Amino acid sequence: MKLLDRACAGALFLLAVVECWLVPRDYTGRIWIFGTGLALLFTAMLNLLRLRNGYGVQGLRLFCIGANVIMTVFVMALILSIGWPRTLANPQVLLLLVLLGSETPFSLAKNP
Repeated sequence: MKLLDRACAGALFLLAVVECWLVPRDYTGRIWIFGTGLALLFTAMLNLLRLRNGYGVQGLRLFCIGANVIMTVFVMALILSIGWPRTLANPQVLLLLVLLGSETPFSLAKNP
């Protein structure tokens, strides 16, 4: 189970880096897309920190749960706002939902 947790957190980290890197430079709202990528990156880093240090760091569990739940809700809201056909045309959005949806129960577990 810990291996799956590591794989999901690592994949989330890599996907967030790629998303930040591929923001179109000529798009006027690029700062908002980049900001979303950074939020995903920080969520992934919190999960990786949780895996490395356990819950010995005070407040880490609460921050991981909060970040995972908030970003999962954000991705679900994104899917609702862009519609199902556009979501299927952008499979990275569904991958984000799967990864964040997997990390949330992992962060809720008592023993990492």
